[in-house]
Amino acid sequence: MPTDDLTAHIKDILNALSEDSKEVSQNELEKELKKFLEYGVPIEQAKQTLITKFGGGASFNSTPGSSERTLISDLQPNERSVNLLCHVIAINPKEITVKGENRKIFYGILGDESGTIPFTAWNDIEVERGDVIEVSDAYTREWQGNVQLNFGDRVNIKKTDKDKLPKAAFEPKEFKVKDLKSGLGTVDVQAIILDLNEREVEVNGETKKVFSGIIGDETGKAQFTSWHDFKLKEGDTLQITGGYVKSWKGIPQLTFDEKAKVKKIDKKNISRDKIKIRKMPLYELVEEGGALDVNVEGTVIEIRPGSGFIMRCPECNRTLQNGKCSIHGDVEGKPDLRIKFVVDDGTAAVSGVMNKDLTEKILGKTLDECKKIEENVLFEEMNNLLFAHRINLKGNALGDSFGTTLIVKDAEFVDIDIKKESAKLSRELEELQ
Repeated sequence: MPTDDLTAHIKDILNALSEDSKEVSQNELEKELKKFLEYGVPIEQAKQTLITKFGGGASFNSTPGSSERTLISDLQPNERSVNLLCHVIAINPKEITVKGENRKIFYGILGDESGTIPFTAWNDIEVERGDVIEVSDAYTREWQGNVQLNFGDRVNIKKTDKDKLPKAAFEPKEFKVKDLKSGLGTVDVQAIILDLNEREVEVNGETKKVFSGIIGDETGKAQFTSWHDFKLKEGDTLQITGGYVKSWKGIPQLTFDEKAKVKKIDKKNISRDKIKIRKMPLYELVEEGGALDVNVEGTVIEIRPGSGFIMRCPECNRTLQNGKCSIHGDVEGKPDLRIKFVVDDGTAAVSGVMNKDLTEKILGKTLDECKKIEENVLFEEMNNLLFAHRINLKGNALGDSFGTTLIVKDAEFVDIDIKKESAKLSRELEELQ
């Protein structure tokens, strides 16, 4: 809609605002109104929402599906009395133990025209996948760097008509694999299946087949899970329409079921040989929060405690402390070897972990040989080999509230041309003057 066409609507909003609220500028209203319209929100509904947001004083139910309504994309952590108009994309029950008592909760994903959000309901809620609902008095929290919606004792949930949500809330949008992230609405993706696994899980007492693996295009890779048998095969190039994205420790995961449309396509630009490992600066990796199959380079600035010879729990693989697993107690541990470190490329710093095979490669020693070396001596040897050295790393990056960690699959030292690097630094310094 042209800016001239918005002028009258913005005047309507300004006229409806109370005197105490009119500090809001016309430019700010125009920006907010355009955002609603881009998401497909009807103009009158968008106007009413802005009137309420900036002090018009309407109650949540005064205009169905509008007043005090917040778009999912605008939600921030630690908000109270959140009101939404959305549809249920997924909902699942889960048994948990709270203070020694079994309790049934529900978790899933909600969506509107602006995006999606994971939710947890701590009490029984009578909604099903596909329902359009009005939610009032929910609250938000932060979980692993993402906003999570919670339904507590005060929440009010009311089923409503599907046509109260704009069509844009249900229409998939096209994305490249590298742009997939938690919080998008339903998506349309073209990608090749690089890896495929099949397993059986129990859902509500029923055994179901689940298909998962890795998809990719010319921009990157992501995990996927299919809850329906689409007769997928490794190497298939597909168009997947109607899936949604969630993330685990920053790694995006495309999830879809029988409601999605999945068809084979012929795309010459999507082939295994054209899917390259993503080389990226560390600040970009930190901003994304996690990624599959990335290549970074930087200088090792710290060898972290916990590096060296360790013992792991044979049940859950956790590191033993004083011979005990935090979950399984006293166990006969299995030996392992690792290096934990921090690498910096001048734009950001991330933690990294090398497994036994890579640690043996770096040290030039086997696990059995390392086992015989005193802990402090082995640590010092790791420090001498790695500290202040430039290294090229490939692996998967995981993100959580503690930061970004690279699970390294391959590592190589980088030879530095001191004269070349010195000249480059001099030029950069001169440009700053």
